[in-house]
Amino acid sequence: MKNFTLVSIAIFFTLFVSCSSDDDDAGSQDLIIGKWTLSERVQNGSTTELDDCFKTNTVVFMADGTLKSTFQRIANNSCEFSHEAVGTWKNLGNNKYSITEGDEEPYYSCEINEAGTVFSIEDRFEFQGEQIIQKDMLVKN
Repeated sequence: MKNFTLVSIAIFFTLFVSCSSDDDDAGSQDLIIGKWTLSERVQNGSTTELDDCFKTNTVVFMADGTLKSTFQRIANNSCEFSHEAVGTWKNLGNNKYSITEGDEEPYYSCEINEAGTVFSIEDRFEFQGEQIIQKDMLVKN
């Protein structure tokens, strides 16, 4: 009977320790979750000077896989709200993500640095007959 009790306690302890470590992993949060603010833009290899108004553009990534972007613009010599966009995000692994806003196609390339402090979004599109490669860098607030 003593052996049965000792074996039962050992099994219970092993299961308890196993469940505890699984719970810790489940509680970890994706690095992208949170509020990000535009800090830099590169178009066709050249850094674009951003005014303070554009540096208030934000993207908020939620844990449920959704996102909300808020855009500002200069109008009447002041920075004012322009529009919002909602979308979805998915972690593809290796610090790479898929991001879609509204009914648009996913952005060409999205990735986060190892520290989780800089997120880059690259898009390719045509504007006035010219092929544009635009890369925005956002910093986590």
